Amino acid sequence: MPAHATTSSSSQSASASVERFFSHIGQSVTSVFSTPEASAHAHKHSRTHSVAKHRKNTKSAAPPAPGWGVPEGTVAANALAGADSTIRLIEWDGQKTTLDVGVHAARADWAAVLLNGSQLSEACQKNWVRPIENNTSCGVPGGQSTLALAWDRSRLPSAPGWKDFWDVARHPGRRGLRLSARTTLEIALLADGIDPRDIYTALSTHAGVDRAFHKLDLLRPYIVWWKTPDDAARIMEQSSALMTSAPMAEISSVSTKVKAGPASSLFVAQPDVVLRTPLYWAIPANTPNEVATKTLEHLNKTSLHLDDTPDSAVAPNGIILPVNEAFWTKYGDQLEQRFQDWYGSKQP
Repeated sequence: MPAHATTSSSSQSASASVERFFSHIGQSVTSVFSTPEASAHAHKHSRTHSVAKHRKNTKSAAPPAPGWGVPEGTVAANALAGADSTIRLIEWDGQKTTLDVGVHAARADWAAVLLNGSQLSEACQKNWVRPIENNTSCGVPGGQSTLALAWDRSRLPSAPGWKDFWDVARHPGRRGLRLSARTTLEIALLADGIDPRDIYTALSTHAGVDRAFHKLDLLRPYIVWWKTPDDAARIMEQSSALMTSAPMAEISSVSTKVKAGPASSLFVAQPDVVLRTPLYWAIPANTPNEVATKTLEHLNKTSLHLDDTPDSAVAPNGIILPVNEAFWTKYGDQLEQRFQDWYGSKQP
């Protein structure tokens, strides 16, 4: 009995020792994979203190000085003549809503911005831009923007004209047009055979406007619409249409990307009949006084201007249709309203 008791006691002792051993091991393993509460708290406090110290020592970067607003595609096409490295160029999409936001922002992004004539007239009338001494238009001449017919030379053997643009029977495929009455109505009448010199005479009549919209009705199922120059560039880069109207700067920009490798589009300009819009530098009303003064001095000293039509792109006997700013200032709102109503209506 005593011997047996001793053996039992020894076994119990041994069992207790083993139990204590594994209990110790368990605690050790736990301590490897979990941080004690006090240690974790100390680490968190240290990290918070470090981040707070880092934030305290980091100075907020000063906002960039206002840049010069130019049409999309200008930078890639290197189309701004007379620019220097001191000028920061900011591309903008030419939309009225963008202009409205830009000239009313709390912090001015534009020291100057290129506008077409009707945009400038409205902005000047609404005091969105600063008046310029001895200048009733609030603007300084800033070059010109050219709208041309761009076509995919990989799918067409020869350059088409605006009449071919409407001929989907001979040249099947999508067509790109700007989602606006301005320039689109002119193109429709050019395609319908009206002489460029008579375009605005025709558009000044109900019959001429009806004729333009009837022409658009015929092409409507095939149209890919674009709003901004960047939209037009995507149509060309993605070959979303066989032909499209497009700003010359964007056509050149896409060609540059093709040469560099990022794009595979083969769109080129048809320079026989192009639409040309004069542009003007305007200084937004929210531009700080000091910046506005320096900007105007710069404009008076240099002939900084958009020149988006390289000599190689000009046809020797080509026709240039100047976009009539007086016409669009007078009739733009009503024609744009009719265009948007037409666009929003059901397909014919």
